[in-house]
Amino acid sequence: MTTPDLPFLQSDRIIFKMFACEEHLNNIKSIKSQHGDLLSKDARVGAVMEIDSLISQMIGTFDCLLFRIIDKFQLSGIPSDRIELNKVISALSAESKGIELARELQRANQEGNWYWKVKDLRNYSLNGSLLSAEASLDVIPYFEQTLIQLKKFIKNIIMNERKLQAKE
Repeated sequence: MTTPDLPFLQSDRIIFKMFACEEHLNNIKSIKSQHGDLLSKDARVGAVMEIDSLISQMIGTFDCLLFRIIDKFQLSGIPSDRIELNKVISALSAESKGIELARELQRANQEGNWYWKVKDLRNYSLNGSLLSAEASLDVIPYFEQTLIQLKKFIKNIIMNERKLQAKE
């Protein structure tokens, strides 16, 4: 990354978090390229750390979006240290400030949809490795697709909600 990119990445946490997601995914690909298999003895620990970090950054990206929604829609009653998806959805719906936005957030979190799956994988990883026979997940294509979905979701939300477009 070049130096001119740094101020922009630091000023927009959503973009920074997506960048971090890409870096963790690239690190996973690099580990696989170096070792041939993420399950190999030499690759596994580093791969699991990168996978866990990628999942955390994906959830963090979503949380940054929620933080921006609270700020730009001036949703009262949600302290910055207690930001939860359901609280944001309720506040958007109750104040009729962003009913369609609330629906989009709800859809992403519905069982079986991409954000719900990311959270489910995070919960699974708290008790076991995603690199195991039980998990049976081809992590690189899965996370490539999930990252595409995350980027598309964020882009669509920001494009459709004028209040979210400007950082300042």
